[in-house]
Amino acid sequence: HVRDVAGLGAAEAGVAEVERRLRQDPFAAPDREDLARLRLGPAELAAAARLGRLVRITDDIVLLPDGPARAMRELAALPQPFTLSAARQALGTTRRVAVPLLEHLDGRGWTRRVDGQLRQVVR
Repeated sequence: HVRDVAGLGAAEAGVAEVERRLRQDPFAAPDREDLARLRLGPAELAAAARLGRLVRITDDIVLLPDGPARAMRELAALPQPFTLSAARQALGTTRRVAVPLLEHLDGRGWTRRVDGQLRQVVR
């Protein structure tokens, strides 16, 4: 798709850098300090999400738009139900990213909690 560079203005360079990093490591979302260094605050992240460049998992955790679907492919390959630790390891990420990502997937109805410690993919 055609990028709306004008829509991001000064944030274009920061968004492009986040995209580059996430293409290399899809679940290594930059932390709040890293986003600040890239001059990406809530308004810039919201604009990038509106333009379809990033998906916001929380206010300060972003992934590429295909991130949730990629996560689902990895999680579906795990023995069901799975733990947070198993999901984190399968996705190669940290608790900081894995917990809100799983909550995001729960909210979409793609995964569900089985009990306090286990989740499963809704097939």
